[in-house]
Amino acid sequence: MNAKLRLNALWALKHFVHGVSNEMKRLCLEELGQGWLVQLICDDTEDEALLSSRVKGERSHTPNDEMDEDVEMDQFEDQVDNAFGTSFGRPSNSRPSSSRSKSVQQAELRLAALRDAETNPARKARKDDIAVQEQGLDFIRNLIGGAGNGGTSDTTEMIDFLFNALGQDRVFEILASKLRPRIVNTYTNRKNSSATESRVVSPQSEIIIAVGYILVHMAASIPRHRQIVISQTELLKLLVPQFNHPSIEVRLALCWLVTNLTWMDDQGDGEACASRADALKKLGFLQKLEMLEQDPELNVRERAKSALWQMKQSY
Repeated sequence: MNAKLRLNALWALKHFVHGVSNEMKRLCLEELGQGWLVQLICDDTEDEALLSSRVKGERSHTPNDEMDEDVEMDQFEDQVDNAFGTSFGRPSNSRPSSSRSKSVQQAELRLAALRDAETNPARKARKDDIAVQEQGLDFIRNLIGGAGNGGTSDTTEMIDFLFNALGQDRVFEILASKLRPRIVNTYTNRKNSSATESRVVSPQSEIIIAVGYILVHMAASIPRHRQIVISQTELLKLLVPQFNHPSIEVRLALCWLVTNLTWMDDQGDGEACASRADALKKLGFLQKLEMLEQDPELNVRERAKSALWQMKQSY
């Protein structure tokens, strides 16, 4: 029940499966149970924590508290980043045109957000959820493609094992669910504690990166697995808007995914590879990659150019 213990235990297991044989990986998942892993990845406790905190502490709240509870911490940080002139997650060389008092106000705003993140039960629960879910997804990533693998054949074997253990459709539905914006209930503290308002929570960058690299590993396997990934149209549609994500690692993961999906093993894979490239183009991946050719981050630009070249060679 202790969030930190859950996180640290899963973190250790993630590293354990990274460096062991496929046989040991299978034993690890079988011993822990597939239901355990799915529960860790999919459970969200924010709503429960928020309701509990409102019921217990409503009388001590004031109307001014509503802003802190309803606004996401990442929105606070975005405001601060914008105020200090950051772009795509990277600070610019110029200072904001506003006065120093404006900067002080923004700094105070961030401090308030950080303080609220530590004391607000709902936000703390969400932070714990995201940390555990990220490690659970990384466990899957290392399960199918860690350092203990001898090559593509071992990766292929573990991907098939994962599909058999959890169910292929279930695996992709779990990944898609992590990319969808989530609607949570905000319990108001005015006259009626049972009154609710809904708000939309976007997927966090850590989760998008973890999902992206699971797909990258699958696409690095054999053509059959690349075909399975490219057939997940709804999942891929959820990734398209993430090309504009401020996180460099998100943009890099998407470039790697395109590169692997458009890889051609041999001439026998040529027609299928062209079909995959065409499917990505229709989904909007080509246009997004062309946009990343002008990305402010050098690594992203180079990886996008490589993915674009390979994608255009395929059709």
